Amino acid sequence: MADESLISSSAKALVSLREGKGSSFSRSPSRRGNPPRIRKMNKRFFNEDEDNDYSPGKSPRKQAKASAKSNNSGYLTGHDKKTAQNIGVRLRNLLKLPKAHKWVCYEWFYSNIDIPLFFGENDFAICLKESFPQLKVKKMKRVEWCKVRRLMGKPRRCSAAFFAEERAALESRRSKIRLLQQRKISELTSFKDIPEEIPLHLVIGIKVTARLRKPQDGLFTGTVDAFDTTDNTYRISFDRPGLGTHSVPDFEVLSNVPPETIPLSAFQQKQRVRAVTNSFFSPPRFIPNMASPNPDLNLDNDPLLSGSPFKGQLMSIDGGTYGGFPIRFLVLVTRLSKILSIKKEWIKQLKDMNTEAEKMKSYQKTIPIEFQKKYANIILELENLNKDLNEYLIGVQQFCQEVSLILVVSP
Repeated sequence: MADESLISSSAKALVSLREGKGSSFSRSPSRRGNPPRIRKMNKRFFNEDEDNDYSPGKSPRKQAKASAKSNNSGYLTGHDKKTAQNIGVRLRNLLKLPKAHKWVCYEWFYSNIDIPLFFGENDFAICLKESFPQLKVKKMKRVEWCKVRRLMGKPRRCSAAFFAEERAALESRRSKIRLLQQRKISELTSFKDIPEEIPLHLVIGIKVTARLRKPQDGLFTGTVDAFDTTDNTYRISFDRPGLGTHSVPDFEVLSNVPPETIPLSAFQQKQRVRAVTNSFFSPPRFIPNMASPNPDLNLDNDPLLSGSPFKGQLMSIDGGTYGGFPIRFLVLVTRLSKILSIKKEWIKQLKDMNTEAEKMKSYQKTIPIEFQKKYANIILELENLNKDLNEYLIGVQQFCQEVSLILVVSP
């Protein structure tokens, strides 16, 4: 009996220990520096007596990356949209102020003719290249910069004379660019202070942004209608209703597309080619016949006709020139133009007869013999005109090839 009581008491003790009731045993406190071992749950091993409440967390780095991706992939949130709208409203209210509007125009609006002037090398960089050609660095010590500034001298800034000189220099450079744009140049020796890329004139129909003074002051978009070389202005039709069409100076017009430019070296090549062509096509000076038997024909003593180039004998069609062009070439071009005009008239008649023949066929009428003879006559005339036209075209083409060979061979 004693054994059975011991077994029952031990069983009760085990049950109480398992349920955690009435247990006089307590876990020993962990020693300092030795935390209790926490075992993860495993499908192969699970101990109910151990504390398995620990669950490992995810890596913070992965969370940060995931949050960044989610922010980048999504659109602006409501808060961001509201902030952007508030900034836009404040910017619009700022631009309504006259001084702020002028400041924006002066700071960021540059016309096509001013972009290469203001965005190129500044005067300080040019002066450094001229004064110190061996200087190849951009970062120097303070003592070295002070030495450079001392050698260059004290600049004049914010004085009336300085601003007047800068405005005059800017207007002079603008005038030189306009002369290059209009091909009104004789030599390029005085064009050293202009950039290497020259902007071309704006073509008609291009979209531009122009600075308008009246009836409203501001920047407005429009379309170029014409260009006036007398006062260097563009005729622009503005898009906003009520503004109409106005003439705007070229230094206040900016194209909405990148401007087309041409290198300065191209103008030098054109000048050389033009000199060669002038020497090839220039009319010769006729020497008067000094041994003329008639003394009345001697015009050396005449104050008006003594230097006239038309006193001598006229040259033949094959070797003469007129207006700098060979007479033979001018004759070919003239005949070619006349043949084209005659052919145009015959083609018009042929078109009318084709229309009339289509009407006859639609009404199921027979085409008369006279109509057929007239139609055949037009076809024969066009065939003869095409033969003559081909002959003169070959002559003009040969002449153009001769000129191109001369221009290529000449240095």
